[in-house]
Amino acid sequence: MKQTIRRVYIEITSRCNLNCVFCTAQNRTGTDMDPAFFREIILQVRDITPYVYLHVQGEPLCHPRFDELMDICDECGMQVQLVTNGTLLHRWPGLIHHSSLRKISFSMQSIEYHTLDVNSFFQDILAFAETASLQGRPVTEIRFWRDDQFDQPRTEACISYLHEHYPLIPTSRKNSYGLMKNVYVDFHNTFVWPSMDQPELSEKGTCLGGIRQIAVLSDGTVVPCCLDAEGVMALGSLHDQSLADILKTDRYIQLCDGFRSHILKESLCRRCTYRCRFDQ
Repeated sequence: MKQTIRRVYIEITSRCNLNCVFCTAQNRTGTDMDPAFFREIILQVRDITPYVYLHVQGEPLCHPRFDELMDICDECGMQVQLVTNGTLLHRWPGLIHHSSLRKISFSMQSIEYHTLDVNSFFQDILAFAETASLQGRPVTEIRFWRDDQFDQPRTEACISYLHEHYPLIPTSRKNSYGLMKNVYVDFHNTFVWPSMDQPELSEKGTCLGGIRQIAVLSDGTVVPCCLDAEGVMALGSLHDQSLADILKTDRYIQLCDGFRSHILKESLCRRCTYRCRFDQ
């Protein structure tokens, strides 16, 4: 398993405007990343990969200076993926015009946890998707990732609308369907966020965390995995060290070497059910 970091998750804010049950409860104080600090991070990240995902937890469109952060990504030639609940899309009408925006994923599992008019909300998302399709970018994904809520009224209304107005064409990805050019709808069950409160499952196993991805929390803490929302496996802080130095630390090297040897060095990894899919 070659160590090649392909993407970096940057949590630009840990705040969210919703309180959905499928997100892990946070013990951290809500923090918005300062644009100047974000620029410093991007300048380090682009030496490793151009692919950044502007979330871990929190709703990225909550950031009060979100457009500035996207401008920085535009200037630095980054390729950005956003995951958003879509409820604040109206705040940033220029979002679709940012050259760095490569992909946007709308988390429709949150639809049962907000009070916006479901028809207006969904039409705004579909209007964004249709504009994106016509201009050829960004790739747009509409996610229904909770199969235990498919029969709930708001979710059911959205899915029914899709079936009535669009051809759902199967793609090469399981449970993924094309609606129009570069626009997809996905049906999956959500994952469980790992927690130190959960029992250990095994000391043996592997993962791509640290090897293919790392994450930076909103306070600058670097962790090896986008599911480590509480910074349990903190490798260092970008306020104190460079990213290059953090990736030379013993803890990081031992974690990656452990995955290559199918040994789980970190206690959080031993509790993670999502990681088990890489044991196949």
